[in-house]
Amino acid sequence: MCGITGFLNLNGAMPPDPGLLIRANDALEHRGPDDAGVFTDGEVGLAMRRLSIIDVARGHQPLSNENDRIFIVFNGEIYNHMELRGVLTGYGHRFKTDSDTETILHAYEQWGIEGCLSRLRGMFAFAIWDSTEHTLFLCRDRMGIKPLYYSEYGGRIYFSSEIRGILIQSGMPRQINMAGVDAFLTVGFVPNPCTIYKGVNKLPAAHFLAARNGAVTIRKYWELSYREGDAADAQELTDEFHHLLEESIRMHLMSEVPLGALLSGGIDSATIAAFAQKALATPLKTISISFDSSHLNEAQAAMETAGALGTDHVPVAFGNDSMDDYPRALYFLEEPLAEPVFVTEYEMHRVCRQNGLKVVLTGEGSDELLAGYHWHRGEIWARPFLRLPFGLRAVIAQGLLLRSHGAGSMAMYRTLREGRREVGEYYRTWLTIGDPRIKERILSREVSSALKSNGQPLLDSWRDYLPAVAGRPRHDQMLWLQSRTRMVDDINHSLDRMSMAHSVEARVPFLDHKLWEFCAAVPFRLKIDGAYFNLTEKYLLRNAVKDIVPEGARMRKKKGLAAPYEAWLARSRLPDWAETVLSDAQIKKVGLFSPKEVKRLRQEHQAGLPDRATLLMGVVALQTWSHLFMG
Repeated sequence: MCGITGFLNLNGAMPPDPGLLIRANDALEHRGPDDAGVFTDGEVGLAMRRLSIIDVARGHQPLSNENDRIFIVFNGEIYNHMELRGVLTGYGHRFKTDSDTETILHAYEQWGIEGCLSRLRGMFAFAIWDSTEHTLFLCRDRMGIKPLYYSEYGGRIYFSSEIRGILIQSGMPRQINMAGVDAFLTVGFVPNPCTIYKGVNKLPAAHFLAARNGAVTIRKYWELSYREGDAADAQELTDEFHHLLEESIRMHLMSEVPLGALLSGGIDSATIAAFAQKALATPLKTISISFDSSHLNEAQAAMETAGALGTDHVPVAFGNDSMDDYPRALYFLEEPLAEPVFVTEYEMHRVCRQNGLKVVLTGEGSDELLAGYHWHRGEIWARPFLRLPFGLRAVIAQGLLLRSHGAGSMAMYRTLREGRREVGEYYRTWLTIGDPRIKERILSREVSSALKSNGQPLLDSWRDYLPAVAGRPRHDQMLWLQSRTRMVDDINHSLDRMSMAHSVEARVPFLDHKLWEFCAAVPFRLKIDGAYFNLTEKYLLRNAVKDIVPEGARMRKKKGLAAPYEAWLARSRLPDWAETVLSDAQIKKVGLFSPKEVKRLRQEHQAGLPDRATLLMGVVALQTWSHLFMG
């Protein structure tokens, strides 16, 4: 695992100060404290910071081929690199290291960039400089597990694992991307390909960028196909899923350094721990986290699962001051997220590192793979009502809202009121972090005017993902949309940054693309099954692990990783850092919000009004981000 950064002159621009590349690389030290390397050749520069996992002794980067004409810097893991190495050796390639980085290099030599990418199984972001072809390639894995940013500025293209690497090298002005702000205040994250910074972009998942002779092109190299699979019976599909999942978890155990797993009380992490413990000769170290809040506390469930599996378990408890590290965690996150789950992840990975772990397996991706979120169940519940007249839908929606003030109920309320819509808009409704009318109310006049004249909103581009699933049922379209949007820009983004903040490599076996290709052809009834009022999500997984996961964890309802921010925000006074960023003076300085309306929003949340907490947390996120990064 590493941090990578670099540049390429596009139009005959003067080479930049080489010291800037070194400074940018040093800024990524937390991603790779074990080693550093820099390569420059006039118009191009490549640099990396290394967290040594595979071939610890000889895996130095940048790495070149035999004749020093092709160079690579790489962040990630290629789990099938030994298999590919055997094939490449048969073609006459000779290796000087045992690293997966060198396997990528030879795969590119043998098959070209698209042939190389089609054969890789793992998580990756890498840059290849081919001096013979005079081409720089930037590549990102299929599921967007590892980050890669780029920017064209001043006649050069810059790239980096983190935005800070681009800003340091380029000297570009720091400007807020207002389209990103608009999207963030709607769904709680900034969707790709944009970032919160104007002029800095994310390379989308499953894409590569080629810069050649001053021209920059971006191409997609992989797309999932949701389709009806073979007419296999449920047991055959369950057995095949079991095999593929076990294979994925076994491959993710590849390591020359201490490895462990995160463990909650639910099925996802229990499955990973169970298969990993089965494959290992010694007890797997597992880490769990708990809060004082009883509805978030899974400590006892995690302990029971660990005891049943025989893992070496470390429980970690956090109290009411668990948000104290919010600014520090946001510094490493670089872009705001509305829900502060990343603070919990930050604490968990800090504990992992303190317990000697350099690699941890975690359960992200299962909900996106097998329809585990509340909106998948909600979509089934809502179907019968969506064709009713608005007045009747409104009455039903209001009744639901009075019954419960949970996030799922608020999303259902909005869904029923808005009725049948285009899939992208429908999915966005489920993700919305607060009442759109309140969002409009809290914005400053200047920002509100700018957004109205900004043209097409960023979230409208989500419809561009839909041709890949045209004609498929709405649930398949929603699964594909979430795998290209929230999963990449929220879930994976947070996991990468919070683990790397503590120099820990987080691995996600549920995001193996072979597993996804299989599940895309599995009937939806095997993802969610049961009667209308008694639906069981992730049905396929629950059946596939009957023989290995303890029954309590196997059938436990999803809670999900969380942070108790609703109660925290309801305090009459927040910690000094939060009161500072929410002060009238700081709000006026940033210029995004109305101080009067932010104060009103706080008062409404403190008074117990629903649908305020996450939007208010989004205000805290943007204000804190501005304080940290915009001066």
